[in-house]
Amino acid sequence: MSVRHHQAGRTAPPSPSLPAAASRGVRHILEGPRQPGVLLGMSSKVAWLQARGHVLVLGGPDAVRLPNGITVTKPAQAVPTSTEERCVVGEGRLELGNLKVSIVRWWDPHPALESVSRELAAALCGDARRRLPQVDDRGLGKALMSDDPAAVRHAMCGLLGKGEGLTPEGDDVLVGMLAGLRLLGPALGLPGAGGVQAAVAPIVLTEAPFRTTALSAALLRHAVAGEVADPVAVFLQALTGRGDMEEAVGGLQTMGNTSGVATACGVLLAADYLVDRSDT
Repeated sequence: MSVRHHQAGRTAPPSPSLPAAASRGVRHILEGPRQPGVLLGMSSKVAWLQARGHVLVLGGPDAVRLPNGITVTKPAQAVPTSTEERCVVGEGRLELGNLKVSIVRWWDPHPALESVSRELAAALCGDARRRLPQVDDRGLGKALMSDDPAAVRHAMCGLLGKGEGLTPEGDDVLVGMLAGLRLLGPALGLPGAGGVQAAVAPIVLTEAPFRTTALSAALLRHAVAGEVADPVAVFLQALTGRGDMEEAVGGLQTMGNTSGVATACGVLLAADYLVDRSDT
């Protein structure tokens, strides 16, 4: 009887640390000093949390790798059971309640794009558009083609936070445009995207935190740095002739009902602008 009582009162052994891979886009957060974090929310596949002013996304191998992502090996152990879980981030580890994660590998969310000719890029953009449904860009494409930074900033503010979900469709379009300018510009011989990127990127810092979700604002900041989700990186590679366009467009569907398509729309807006500018 006393043995049973002793066993019932025993403390459960500590959970083992799970190995994980993480994006280099949040390496400075994960390898910095240990800091408390806040669990913002969770779904069946991922949990998103905030630490040191940055949003991190924790998921299993079946979740899309994001520029602020951490991927553990077992999906069932990647998501906590309560938003009240204690959270600590730093020194290469993440602790979320009883879940302990150690970062053992890093991936680069900044794809390296090789040079592409204006003619090939234009043809590949046309191919991509034939495979994708149209998305309302609320005048962003027209503003870009006018080469008027003030008009682009106005259109961007009209898109911020517009749509449903953790990453509203309007934000996804902006993620694609900003990443496209940053990454396709050098590939088309226009480093800095002809100056327009520097002129419009501050909108992300000044307006996004007040107009959209914390996760979406974080993804916009990563896009300004040229850091994107894996399916977007594959799509960008295909637009420079490195990869199969059908497979790249299909991969965008893994990003949710609208996110992948809306992001691709923004990438193509940036590509149109850069192709037009590279002919001048």
